[in-house]
Amino acid sequence: MQQGNEQALSELYHRYYAPLCIKAYKRIPSTPVVEEIVQDVFVNFWAKSATLDIQGNIKAYLYATLRNKVLHELRTAYNRARYAEVIRQLQAQSTDDQSLDAIYAKETECRINQVISSLSPQCREAFRLSRFEHLSYKEIATYMNISVNTVEKHIAKALGILRSKLNEYGDIAIVIALLISLNL
Repeated sequence: MQQGNEQALSELYHRYYAPLCIKAYKRIPSTPVVEEIVQDVFVNFWAKSATLDIQGNIKAYLYATLRNKVLHELRTAYNRARYAEVIRQLQAQSTDDQSLDAIYAKETECRINQVISSLSPQCREAFRLSRFEHLSYKEIATYMNISVNTVEKHIAKALGILRSKLNEYGDIAIVIALLISLNL
């Protein structure tokens, strides 16, 4: 083997391949994985054969290499499964959090719509034109046939009512963020 004799490798391969597979299969009951591990044992052995000093105990070397590769495979499989489970849990938690956020956002949106609906007709119309139609106060005054000062008072009143009603409903920072996202 130290002289690179492929015939010697072939002899070792035929002699030890099946017993090594049987030994590995006891720990890893997957034929493709076992065959790959045993192939790696022989590839590793061939690659290092010129520098190995195994004093004629090739069988012990092959089994020790097999044991190390099997243990490595078991550790790798265990870690893969553990990390996959952690990822599944995080994804499930994220989905739950997103569902709760969506429910809370929908409830808040409904509450905002209720508060807007409770405004007086002129106040509601001025607010709608300002926040949803993005008209200026002057454009709203012209459209509603009222003064700009009256438009300002309607908008200020609407915002004040929204703040006070929604402050009672929940955390004002979240509500303000939602108001901003709704262009309120």
